Amino acid sequence: MRLAIFALLASARVAAADPIALAALAPADDARKALVIGAHGELYEPDGKGAWIHRLPVTTAGVLTAAGRAGGAIIASGDGVVYKLASNGWSAIRLVQHGKAIVGTGTRTLAAVGRQLFALDALTSGEPSKLAVAPGAVVALAAGAKTIVVATDTGVYRLGGGKPVAIPAAPRRLRLISERWALVDRGALDLTTGAVTAWPSGLTIGPAATAPDGALVAIATTRAGLELVTLRNAITRDPLALSGTAVAVTVDRAGRAVVVLSDGRIAVRDPSGWTTTQVTDEPPAPRPGAPPALSL
Repeated sequence: MRLAIFALLASARVAAADPIALAALAPADDARKALVIGAHGELYEPDGKGAWIHRLPVTTAGVLTAAGRAGGAIIASGDGVVYKLASNGWSAIRLVQHGKAIVGTGTRTLAAVGRQLFALDALTSGEPSKLAVAPGAVVALAAGAKTIVVATDTGVYRLGGGKPVAIPAAPRRLRLISERWALVDRGALDLTTGAVTAWPSGLTIGPAATAPDGALVAIATTRAGLELVTLRNAITRDPLALSGTAVAVTVDRAGRAVVVLSDGRIAVRDPSGWTTTQVTDEPPAPRPGAPPALSL
């Protein structure tokens, strides 16, 4: 009787738990090995068999909205705070005494506070290295191996070791995806050429990233559901055959793709097509001895 009551109470606690809310992913060379991250820092690790499992009980103080990799480290950010993942959980990185941080996109993860840029993959005395000073307060940034693009309160600039160079083709209202690509009103802007490619009608562009070959990849919402949209020399569209709110996407050199949906679903593309899985919790290891005492 006591065991039955214990099982009933345990089931009630699970049912009352907060719903899954995924927020980001940290990419990997093999898209199937990307680390999926929940809105409160929950970690969902790939098991190598097509599933993502929540094992390590860690959270962050604030809500996360983005993640990436800085060298070998996994970085996440939300509400102006930057976090770094260690073996025992997340720790906040203090860049300056005051001010909210912005974490950039692209193949190199940088951060900014005000006009100051920091390299999260290079440390000086154990702290992120000061990298450069932007012409104005940074509102968005993206970086590659050699180039940094910053959107500021005065314009959009390319930084590369010398004097900042303004990018005249870039409007102030844009979403930086990499040092090459930005999303603008109803299209994608190539920051290296100034060319704008218009999206087909009926697409609402959500999360975006760059493929290893430099192509722009994005998840679009249509009346029929979600699509993976790729822009190289032309636009190609690949329907996922599901609907929902996508929060992150990554594509690897083999063309495999992983799309994270906020409700806990993960869509995976391989040569055979799309499959969908749901993140799961690994139950804690059983402890020897009698079950906990219950008061009835």
